[in-house]
Amino acid sequence: MIRSIYLCCLIAATGACGLALEPEEILVIASGSDRDSVEIALYYCHKRSIPTKNLAKLPLPRDRADSISRTHYKAFIAVPVRQMLSSQEYAGKIKCIVTVYGVPFKIGARGLLATEEGYLEKLNKTVETKTTRLREIVKNVQMIGAGADDDGLTDYSNKSARSIIAQLNNIFSRTRTRLDKQSDKVKRIRLQNELVSLYRRVYGPVRAVEYARDIPDVTGELDGLRKVQLAERIKLIKQARRQRWDLPKRIEADYFTRLEAVAGLAAMLESLIADIDRIKGVETNASLDSELSMVMFDDYELYRWQPNELKQSVLWVGTKTIMVSRLDGPGKDIVMGLIDKAIAAEKTGLKGNAYFDSRFGDSKGASQYAEYDTSIQKAASIIEDQTDFKVVQEKTGKLFTPKQCPDTALYCGWYSLKKYVDAFDFVPGAVGYHIASFEAVSLRDPKSTQWCPAMLRDGITATLGPVAEPYLHAFPKPEDFFAQFIEGRCLAEAYYRTKPLNSWQMLLIGDPLYKPFKSAD
Repeated sequence: MIRSIYLCCLIAATGACGLALEPEEILVIASGSDRDSVEIALYYCHKRSIPTKNLAKLPLPRDRADSISRTHYKAFIAVPVRQMLSSQEYAGKIKCIVTVYGVPFKIGARGLLATEEGYLEKLNKTVETKTTRLREIVKNVQMIGAGADDDGLTDYSNKSARSIIAQLNNIFSRTRTRLDKQSDKVKRIRLQNELVSLYRRVYGPVRAVEYARDIPDVTGELDGLRKVQLAERIKLIKQARRQRWDLPKRIEADYFTRLEAVAGLAAMLESLIADIDRIKGVETNASLDSELSMVMFDDYELYRWQPNELKQSVLWVGTKTIMVSRLDGPGKDIVMGLIDKAIAAEKTGLKGNAYFDSRFGDSKGASQYAEYDTSIQKAASIIEDQTDFKVVQEKTGKLFTPKQCPDTALYCGWYSLKKYVDAFDFVPGAVGYHIASFEAVSLRDPKSTQWCPAMLRDGITATLGPVAEPYLHAFPKPEDFFAQFIEGRCLAEAYYRTKPLNSWQMLLIGDPLYKPFKSAD
């Protein structure tokens, strides 16, 4: 009992204050060949009382390039940083890295995976064969209950597996709606059973059973033998994923055939295509900062993303993840301003209005879009309930219009792809982000209409965004991020407690120590 009480007290104390980021726990990385980069880094160290020994001037190219190759990233950034953090002087003492204007913010793709290149021909042939089968199934689904004069059929004979899979729910839904209108009950039941049978081939028996339960007079139940077989296949698939079997082992164990038997043709195709992409090096580019968070990890797969182990953690003990924030933007003066405005807002307090731009009003449904739209509205409610900010919401498909948002202190909204709307008059210390793809691709371009550079140019103090397509689930949930921030977490902690992924496309721009609200109790 005493031990439990002690542990609870330790967790409470550590969660509230013991883990707060301190200046001596920050490593600042500048481009040693870029005078402006070094000047900004020294200025930041001085303003935040960061020891100058914590400034690493890396031998990077003089051209102030946005991107760096994988090879050069490893040689000029990852290896020296890892060596420094592993040294006796710094081991276990650095929690956060600040990358400074002049340091590249994008990393190129890794290229072809030579060790598995020999499997490409076999995988491609299998995908071709399975895609042909999928096209036939989709054609049959569309024909169920269709009349001779039905003009609602779509030709998928030349479509890729990816594009067909993206439309499968709509394809089945249209046919299901058509059958619900069938007046002949006997015919309707027969056709519905055909539909469930095709659904099983596409999505597997487990989902087919659930699908059939919503259709009156139709059953998709499995017999005892099939349940036993299914359980065995599921066990193997779970084992393969848990143990992270490599491609040769999965092929040897006939993993893909078993996956099709369990989860259907669509899941098998998605898995095959993912392996092909991984071998080719597709989606292995990343935000440099997001990759740098993993710098202390041993080998990990460079394909898409890795989960952020700091997300929603209570105790950040024993973690290898390093928080990374960036002082960067479209010009040296703007970058210097990020430091000055953060410090000024901490002294005076962040004051102004909070603006939240959702799109669907009363968001319903299980889609990720509805989920994030609801999260924006929940963030607005949290700010309204727990702060003195005036909260303004736009809940329609429209955006805030130019000059509509005076004294902006907090902002979150979507979706205007690479087209910033100058609706905001940002106060010193303002924090916000726009949920859309590609909004930090041209971070240093003073003429860019992307949201990150445009908001920085317009006076925002901290923001975040992706350097390439991140997919929606890569963004921190607004309700979570803003809740952490107003509870008194510093900028970097609020971000890393809520961002889902590392080794991926997102980056945080602003002073990581920025903390305008009182510390969480």
